[in-house]
Amino acid sequence: ALPCFIFAKKMKKDPNEIAKEFSSKITSELIERMEVKSGYLNFFLNWKKILPFLKGIDEIDKWIGKEKKKIMVEHTSVNPNKAIHIGHARNACLGDVIAKMLKLKGNEVVIANYIDDTGKQVADLVLAFKYLNYPEESEMKFDNYCDKGYVETHKKLEKNPELQEKIKEISKLIEEGNNEIATYARKLAEKVVKEQLKTLWNLNIFYDLLNWESDILRKKLWEKAFKFLKEKKLVEKVEVGRKKGCWVLKLSKLKEFQNLKDADKVLIRSDGTLVYAAKDIAYAFWKHGILEDEFEYKIFCIQPNGKELWSTCEKGEKLSSRFNRVDVSINVIDARQSLEQEIVKNAIKLVNPKVNYIHYAYEVVSLSQKTAKKLGIEMDESKQFVHMSGRKGWFINVDTLYQKLFEKILEEVKKRNEGMEEEKCKEIAKKLTTSTIRYELLKVSPEKMIIFDLDEALSLEANTAIYLLYTYARACNILKKAEKIEENLEVERIEEGEKKLLKHLLLFPEILDQALKNLRPNEICNYIFTLANIFNNFYEK
Repeated sequence: ALPCFIFAKKMKKDPNEIAKEFSSKITSELIERMEVKSGYLNFFLNWKKILPFLKGIDEIDKWIGKEKKKIMVEHTSVNPNKAIHIGHARNACLGDVIAKMLKLKGNEVVIANYIDDTGKQVADLVLAFKYLNYPEESEMKFDNYCDKGYVETHKKLEKNPELQEKIKEISKLIEEGNNEIATYARKLAEKVVKEQLKTLWNLNIFYDLLNWESDILRKKLWEKAFKFLKEKKLVEKVEVGRKKGCWVLKLSKLKEFQNLKDADKVLIRSDGTLVYAAKDIAYAFWKHGILEDEFEYKIFCIQPNGKELWSTCEKGEKLSSRFNRVDVSINVIDARQSLEQEIVKNAIKLVNPKVNYIHYAYEVVSLSQKTAKKLGIEMDESKQFVHMSGRKGWFINVDTLYQKLFEKILEEVKKRNEGMEEEKCKEIAKKLTTSTIRYELLKVSPEKMIIFDLDEALSLEANTAIYLLYTYARACNILKKAEKIEENLEVERIEEGEKKLLKHLLLFPEILDQALKNLRPNEICNYIFTLANIFNNFYEK
């Protein structure tokens, strides 16, 4: 049914008149007849014509438009001083599914993970292990151990402000490179990243490339980008006013910025330090081939799916634009970085308006009031949630969540499958655990904040992956038990419950195509959940 009263105000007509007008213009062999009633245009389907369409519904290649672009999807990008928490996992799951959606359309996709191993967080780790006598060896998983060390270090920094000078000294040495501290920092960072990857592999997330900030600095990517911008007269040094001494990006050259008073953005402050967006601009130039690929690469490891994971390095192979020179780059970065990302996007636009640099923004994950209390976080009773904080230790560790969920699901699998071998039970429980975490993070629209509740995540009911997989297993079981599946269905034998199910199945090509265009995994989640509900209602009746 089409509600025509929604057009009445704009068209200044009676809804029934609008419905009649629409019905006179709509022609399709899939529609048997139309009826105007109470401002609605009701459609009655021609099932004899519709049923043949159902036979090809799983032949995805026939109705998905194919593309042949080279696209980089960069996601995760967690600082190499900590374990993966649930907020990082949202980023990684979104990026992973977006990459899979793009591959489905026939694109060549490079999946990258950017590692900021020169930031203050790594300097904090060096301080803890090298100068505060924090033991480097532990029975704990190393990234989880560093999380604990990060919190402890910050407590000491608060009590001893003079340590901040030591942090600055360490940071400077890391950025300069080619010294003992820089080598040690890279070693620590690689050790953390190896453990982070184990967590992500548990979620079926894999990569093509690790890009290290320290390698970007060694290759002087920013200096090359700055030289390029100067040659193109896209930056200038300000001589007067509040930005005196700063180098600014000339966004005023873009049409949409020409009427703005303060359009030009600072890239280099008057003291010579770079703003956050400056390094990102240089890195984006490399991605899109504006700067040549001068990186060297090595295989970092072979992942559990058998795929090589490459990494930038100091000395390795030259791979001549294997990873860069992309047509499109999709950068999965939370919404708090939108301002900086807009500067990067416009910098690229100044150089080449045809380049497609996308900031895929998503909202953060916060903790529910109940979960915050369980973590011992003091909060205002009137607030429904609290933002996570690595420094304070306020977060949900994915390894911990995974283990708790796995144990709960394994118990349920054993209960429902008496006599099943232990290893088989564990295999099923592992798949269900992975699916549960992924679905929880994908079913919510990316622009909405997820208020994470530990109890709800551990629930095995309602709109969860387990419910969907249970429905799928139920459908497979029916097909298995059926001795024969009729190819030629008689329209007269199709009941209303079956028609409702068939109508929803017919929407699948359109839903998937729309989700692919919009890069919105939650649209597929919503469709599947509704389909599961319709199927279960049909089955139970």
